[in-house]
Amino acid sequence: MRYPWESSQKAAKTEEKDMNYGALHPESRAFLSSWQALNGLSDQSETGSAMSKDASSMIGRIFLAQRASEGVFTFKTVGADLKLWTGRDLRDHDVASLFHGADRNLIRALLESAITGPGPALARAAAFGAGFGQRTEVEWVFLPLTDKSGADRVLGLFQPINQSPSISKPVLRFSLTALLPPTPEMPVRQGLRLVVSRD
Repeated sequence: MRYPWESSQKAAKTEEKDMNYGALHPESRAFLSSWQALNGLSDQSETGSAMSKDASSMIGRIFLAQRASEGVFTFKTVGADLKLWTGRDLRDHDVASLFHGADRNLIRALLESAITGPGPALARAAAFGAGFGQRTEVEWVFLPLTDKSGADRVLGLFQPINQSPSISKPVLRFSLTALLPPTPEMPVRQGLRLVVSRD
């Protein structure tokens, strides 16, 4: 026999999972929550206060990528932490260049899905260091930004899942372990713009 509150609890857990888009790290979830607030999918006042507390620790891992052609997105701005992890200035480089083999096509398809969905997309990957057996898990979050001119961009977050990953930097490679494309039930508000403050 199923009690009414059991169905309500299950529905609440499912809704919470959907709104987090499968993100594992709290800062990935906060990043996604900011997008949800801009699209009227969550309480903007609560999300804004939470995001303001977390933004300072995220800023070094945030990046902006511009769609150059189908599936090809090039970095336009890159946080300092991501430069440290990759060992190079990624500006004007293809996002997929951080991956190898079939993973390049997979990440390009995921980025394209974020724009065409449109909606948040997430990838999980294993990062391998130069030392023997060095490996840690990371998340990549891609948020669609579109405007009336048709210039499609994604605002992204590179997020190590472990708090203090013991891995040498720069890492040797990233290998995809999971892809989470946009949820069709979560529409994006067209015309969202990225505003950068230099204060």
